[in-house]
Amino acid sequence: MTPDVNLLVAASRSDHSHHPVAIRWLEESLDACSLGQGLALLPMVAAGFLRLVTHPRVFVEPTPLAAAQEFLAALLATEGVVLLPISGEWPLLEPLCQQHQLVGNAISDGWIAAAVLARRQVLVTFDRDFLPLLPSRQLLLLEG
Repeated sequence: MTPDVNLLVAASRSDHSHHPVAIRWLEESLDACSLGQGLALLPMVAAGFLRLVTHPRVFVEPTPLAAAQEFLAALLATEGVVLLPISGEWPLLEPLCQQHQLVGNAISDGWIAAAVLARRQVLVTFDRDFLPLLPSRQLLLLEG
């Protein structure tokens, strides 16, 4: 099984209206992992979780980045929980978030930057927010 973003958000925030149901499901799933069942976490779900819980327009008191990352780290440290591979972006995303203190919508930019770095590509964009995230050789910034 694999949880969706909204389930992880609700499970991580006691102020969420669906918290009791979500945390119960998550705890039961983690218990089942100890019995040999697995839980798969999609990287884009993890990134979406970080984006939403740290966003000041989504929550009056957003989750601090470090606490949100600790929540995910605790899940991934549980035996039987796996982060499904995409291409190597995830190891690059966490340091980008920490280094640049990315929160809210900037988490999505971090994910894109990490994918560009992992694949040694060049990102072509109008978005100047990528300037601190990518080396100049991997960014082509177009002027609108």
